[in-house]
Amino acid sequence: MPGFFKRVWSFVLRFLEKATQEKIVILTSEVERREIIRDIGDEALPEEYGGKAKLVLL
Repeated sequence: MPGFFKRVWSFVLRFLEKATQEKIVILTSEVERREIIRDIGDEALPEEYGGKAKLVLL
C-alpha cells in the first residue's frame, strides 16, 4: 500500500466512529484476498476482484 494512502487513511479514520472503523478492511496482499474470499465466499465478490459475482450496471 502506498505511503500516501496510509497517511490519508490515518487522517480519514479520525472522522469515523470506532464501530465504522472496525467494519472496514483494506486488503494489501494476495493472502488477505484469499482470506476475504474464504469469509464471504467468492460468489459475493465481484469478478474484477477475483470472485465470481457478475455485477450489472444500472
